[in-house]
Amino acid sequence: MRMKILSSFLAAALLAVGFAAVSYAYPARPESARVWYEIEYLPCRLVSAASAILWDVPTAAFQDGVKGAIGGTKMVARNLGNEDGTYELVAGSLTGGPVGLVAGTIYGLGHGLVYGAWHGFVGYPSPHSGSHSELFQGRQYVVPYDDNY
Repeated sequence: MRMKILSSFLAAALLAVGFAAVSYAYPARPESARVWYEIEYLPCRLVSAASAILWDVPTAAFQDGVKGAIGGTKMVARNLGNEDGTYELVAGSLTGGPVGLVAGTIYGLGHGLVYGAWHGFVGYPSPHSGSHSELFQGRQYVVPYDDNY
């Protein structure tokens, strides 16, 4: 009787240990390994941030400048009475377009600088984020910060 109870207890213990062992298959790295990894990876992050800034500043300035020119033209035409009218659009392109172009370009310079520095250093969450700053349709050189590296 004791052998049956002991064998049942051992079988249950082995089963429990077997199920628990799965959770230890990929142990968490110690904090010291994470710190060393980040120290070694810092030069790559800096190069990635620099190249992202070099790519993002002109592309964001161009993109936001075009959006600003279109928005300025449409705003003046809308204020003149007809957003889609020919004469209103001509007047809007002569007055609101250049102002929107300059304002959008200035905004794009700051936007590209901040966006490029941040995502060049930290990485992109997805290659399909829809950003103008994805170099060669990729994610610069830095992978996003993840616990499972």
